[in-house]
Amino acid sequence: MCDCEKNILHSPHLKIYTIMSKYKAKLSSGTTYKGDFKINWATATQEELAYAYEELGMISAVEKLSTTKTKDEPKKTTKKKKSGKESSDSKE
Repeated sequence: MCDCEKNILHSPHLKIYTIMSKYKAKLSSGTTYKGDFKINWATATQEELAYAYEELGMISAVEKLSTTKTKDEPKKTTKKKKSGKESSDSKE
């Protein structure tokens, strides 16, 4: 048998993912299997969470907490509540 699990978690892509973002497990306990990949949610490392999120698409179980902005990420905008008064620009 190959020792594939060790090779997967040390890929250069995962190092980039973990530098750019932090990952948080949405599940607090249990173990999930997807193909040959096994993740224990209580003890999962950032590399394991990044692999589950980025490579396996387990977005329902892992949350990506962005630490750096990339060019293609949407900007977060906050909407201000309008006051009860109408502005003079809107009257015509």
